[in-house]
Amino acid sequence: MKNWQLYRLLLHFLPKKGDIRETTLPPEASREALRILKKHRCLGASLCLFNEAGITGGLAFGAARKNGAPAGMDTIYRSASVSKFITALGAMKLKEQGKLDLDRDIGEYFPHNLRHPKAPDTMITLRMLLSHTGGIHDGAAYNNGIGRGERLDSLLQGDSFTQHLPHEKWEYSNFGAGIAGAVMEAALGMDFERLMQETVFQPLQVKATYYPQKTEGLLADACRILPPQKDPNFDAEKRKNRPLPEAGVDPQAHYALAHGNLCLTAGDLAKLGIAGMIPGFLTEESLQEMRRIIAPFGERARNLSQGIGTFILQDAAISPRPLFGHQGMAYGAVHGVFFDPETKKGLALLTTGASEARRGVLADLNKDLICLFLGDHHG
Repeated sequence: MKNWQLYRLLLHFLPKKGDIRETTLPPEASREALRILKKHRCLGASLCLFNEAGITGGLAFGAARKNGAPAGMDTIYRSASVSKFITALGAMKLKEQGKLDLDRDIGEYFPHNLRHPKAPDTMITLRMLLSHTGGIHDGAAYNNGIGRGERLDSLLQGDSFTQHLPHEKWEYSNFGAGIAGAVMEAALGMDFERLMQETVFQPLQVKATYYPQKTEGLLADACRILPPQKDPNFDAEKRKNRPLPEAGVDPQAHYALAHGNLCLTAGDLAKLGIAGMIPGFLTEESLQEMRRIIAPFGERARNLSQGIGTFILQDAAISPRPLFGHQGMAYGAVHGVFFDPETKKGLALLTTGASEARRGVLADLNKDLICLFLGDHHG
C-alpha cells in the first residue's frame, strides 16, 4: 500500500470536527463546502470566493488556534507557498515600472556570485528562480541552516545546487524562491517587506506582512492532522512574540521571506487573486507572461505546469479550462488561491490544518473545493 493510501485509510478513524462560524455563501454552497472541509478533517479555515468585481462570498469554519479560538473572516494565516505567487506579482509590477529585469544575470543585482558550480558561465535569472528552473535545491544546508539564521552565502556553499544545470529542468525549491526575494531587495535597495508594501499591498489596499510579529488581530496556528501533535506545528503566539529583526536592507538575511512567510486574511488573499486574474494592477501582457508555461512538473504531477510564480492546472476532470494560482502546504496547513480568467471566478483558501493527502502535488482538499466552486456545475 502506498503512503498516501495508508494516510487516507487512517483519516477515516479521525472524528469530523468543527462547524461553520460565519458564512455569506448560499445555503447549498455552504453545505457542500462544510461537507468537503469535514471530509478532509479540516481543523479551521477561512474561504473567500471572488470574481472580477470583488469578493462574492465566504465562510469561516472551525478553530483558528489549538486552544479552540474560533476562525473568522478576519483571521490571519501564514500563507506558506501561496506567498510565491504574491512575490511574482511584485516582480512583474517592478518589471512594468522598468525597475527590474527578469532576464538579467542576478549576479549584477546581488553581491554574491550566484552561479551553478557545474555551469559557472551560465547566468541565473529571476525568471528562473520564480519558475523553479534556476538549478537551486532545498538541500540539508538550507533545511538546517534556515532555522539557525545562517547567511545566504554560507548556505550556497553547501548542497544547494541541483544535479542538473540551470534552465535544464524544473525542481521546486523554497530556497530558490526565497533568493528571488533577496535579489529583489538587493536590486531596489529596499528591504523586501517595505518593497512589497509599497509595490503591491498599499496599491491594492491589502493588509499583509512577512513578519508574524507585525500582524494585528488573531493569527492562526497551523497543526498537522497526522500524526497528531500536542502543540501546534506553527505556534502563532510564539511567532508573534519573537523579537523583530532589525529593519534595513540585508538580502543575505532576507532569503526566508518571499517563499512562504506572508501573513494575511482570506479576503486579502482574494484581492491578490483578483490582481492576478484580470488586468488592472498588471497589464494583460504581464498576466499572460505569468501564465505562460515555462516547465512541466513532470512525474510529480502530469496535470500541473509552472509559470512565473504560478501553477498552471490543466485537468479535464477538474475543469475544461486551464486554471491558475498557487498552493501552499506547511506545518499541516493546506492553502490555495486559484482562478479561471475566462469565467473570472476564483477562490482563496487558508486553513489551520487539514488532510495533506494528494495525488501528485495538488492537495485533495484543494481539488475538491476547486471542483465545487470553479467547475462548470457550480452556478
